[in-house]
Amino acid sequence: MSVLRDIIERKARRETIRRYGFTGKAGIEADPSYRGRVGLKRELCIGCSLCEKDCPSAAIQIVQDEKGKRPILFLDRCMFCGQCKESCPTKAIYMSSELELPVFDRRELEVM
Repeated sequence: MSVLRDIIERKARRETIRRYGFTGKAGIEADPSYRGRVGLKRELCIGCSLCEKDCPSAAIQIVQDEKGKRPILFLDRCMFCGQCKESCPTKAIYMSSELELPVFDRRELEVM
């Protein structure tokens, strides 16, 4: 069946196609074992650098600021393997169940 024919038939049946990012996502839930967006609880971080050393995709960089060492997580490099979460001795890094990560600016994918 051609694409044009399919579109015409759908239009005749008054079917619509949902756009990405539609509202009313109540039926969409992540599996409990799903590894979504990586988060950081800054108050628990001790700056040990284990997460940076264990990250296979080099998505974590340790920086020094006025409060001491802290990690910056770059989600655009992350492959969501969960190794940083497993290696963190204070459980400062966690994986959420957030399904969608699209952004317009790469800086929004930096977790500090």
